[in-house]
Amino acid sequence: MAWLKTLAETYDVYEDLAGIEKNNQAVLLPISHSTFNAQIEVTIDQDGIFQNARKLDKGKDVVTIIPVTEDSAARSSGIAPHPLCDKLCYIAGDYTKYTGDCKEKYYEAYMEQLREWVESEYTHPMIQAVYQYLNQKSLIRDLTASKVLELDHDGKLTDHEKIQGLGQTGVSVRFKVLGSSMPQEVWKNQELYKNYNKHYMQKTGGKKLCYASGMIEPCSDKHPAKIRHSGDKAKLISGNDESGFTYRGRFTTKEQAAAVGYYTSQKAHNALRWLIQKQGYTRDNSAIVCWMVNRDMQVPDMMKDSINAYGDIEDFDFDFDKIDTEISSTQKHDTGKYFAEQFHNAINGYTGKIKIDDKIAVIALDAATTGRLSVVYYDEMGGRQYVDAILQWQQHCKWRRSVKVGRAEENRKRITCECTPAPRDMALAAFGVQRSEWLDADEKLLRATVNRLLPCITQRGIRIPTDIIRAAARRASMPQTMNDFVWYNDVLCVVCAMIRFNYEQGGKRMEKFLSDNVNDRSVLFGRLLAVYDYMEQRAMFEYDDNGKVKDRRTTNAKRYWNAYSSRPARTSKTIRQNLIAYERKLKEYEQRKFEEWTSEIMTHLAGNGFDNSALSEMYLPGYYQQMEYMKKAFYKKEEQESEN
Repeated sequence: MAWLKTLAETYDVYEDLAGIEKNNQAVLLPISHSTFNAQIEVTIDQDGIFQNARKLDKGKDVVTIIPVTEDSAARSSGIAPHPLCDKLCYIAGDYTKYTGDCKEKYYEAYMEQLREWVESEYTHPMIQAVYQYLNQKSLIRDLTASKVLELDHDGKLTDHEKIQGLGQTGVSVRFKVLGSSMPQEVWKNQELYKNYNKHYMQKTGGKKLCYASGMIEPCSDKHPAKIRHSGDKAKLISGNDESGFTYRGRFTTKEQAAAVGYYTSQKAHNALRWLIQKQGYTRDNSAIVCWMVNRDMQVPDMMKDSINAYGDIEDFDFDFDKIDTEISSTQKHDTGKYFAEQFHNAINGYTGKIKIDDKIAVIALDAATTGRLSVVYYDEMGGRQYVDAILQWQQHCKWRRSVKVGRAEENRKRITCECTPAPRDMALAAFGVQRSEWLDADEKLLRATVNRLLPCITQRGIRIPTDIIRAAARRASMPQTMNDFVWYNDVLCVVCAMIRFNYEQGGKRMEKFLSDNVNDRSVLFGRLLAVYDYMEQRAMFEYDDNGKVKDRRTTNAKRYWNAYSSRPARTSKTIRQNLIAYERKLKEYEQRKFEEWTSEIMTHLAGNGFDNSALSEMYLPGYYQQMEYMKKAFYKKEEQESEN
């Protein structure tokens, strides 16, 4: 119940924003309100006289805030009218005449409910006008006269004509009242929201103890859906004790299991829906959102890499859209240094704004079926605790790789720097296969993997699960199944970041472990593999007329990579034998350097297990370190030659 209480507290903080649409951003719904997509907009005057009507095209403008009851918000069958805007069968008194489908009971239930509101102390001129108009039972006649709806040759509505893909008999209608208080749209009127809420709460039943808030308040057994998006039918709280159940447990009624207050439920669900739409991560059936509970301040997005995690924070003092990509030739192998320094300064400035008493919450949702939504992860912590955990994650789970950065999609630029991969990138590195240009995998597996990574991000001291790292290491050991960029940037660099995170949890440093005097056999074999791989790459370098390296075939090192990781001593001899022909193509200084590196590594290996026992995943950082070292060494040599 903690997540319900926290979400209700969040709603109280932002309640002034309820119902206000700003810059096409997500709208926090008022209590006792929901949304639907309207297909028709009817305009009347304050005396209830029809003025005009229009069809609404698909788009964001069709999403309409409407007052609802508990029954109408949860309706699937039966008669349960919305209080104001609704489907044609509820609000059109001439529906039966123009369709032949007897729906008088729907219309009568709607009008009776609206009449109660009109006659209450919380009435409003806008609903009085709507009531007067609909009481004339002329809605469909007016819509056909305005060419909004069309009749067939028998004078009946035909579903062959579609509005937003819906047949005419199933459309929903909203109202606009001219000459009334501003705004004229009933779905945007703040006073109307408040009046309906007061009217509806007057009708609620007896009060009980709310298990979430601990307060005595009217309780509800029908809770909202539409949590992840407007078409979402899955519910977080549901009690079905009448049909379709599989297990009753020890309770005889659903009320004995739990009781949640109507206000608490409305606040929590509305806040969660708003947070997901505004700043949540949604993918397939899952949704993850992190937010500051007690005040309006954006927090780093844990579902993005460590650079873009801060991109949506408005007061983060860093201009993502003016990153200089014109790197001078002397900086080509250090393009991320200046960026990293500036970005680090911006992070320090941002974290200084976090207060000790700030409260941050994280929730992850997933749906196993279309009707049920579950909380698969929830945590709440102090602001400083969260920031410290995020910074530790970003400091230790990082590796140098290419990423796109920028707030606006059209301004995003690719740079190379040390950064923490996004959790989804880690899941793809472990279980993805290359389809087209990028990695892809089963969404259920990716969601489950991302959910398992969340505690590693939000709680200090929790390591990345070993099976995920091993799966990523196996994928990195099959470079021939991917193109070079995807394998190197999206798999090798990502698994190296994960290995680093787990290694540094004990207070050790990966840089020291990978230093030249290391004697770890897996790292040494990884370095040796890099020497063999780069030696063949250098021998095969061919340039086109534009000075770019031509496509070249897979090296022997990559062809034998998987076997090398299982039987390194034997496989290394095979690779070395196959490289003899390529050595002749190398320049003299290249031959000398490769021989020097090979001899150095073999000397270390001679006393540290030059055998066929399988390598640990630590050979991958060893490979990467040696490869980058050699590239920089040759670049420096070639730069000196060009200057002379």
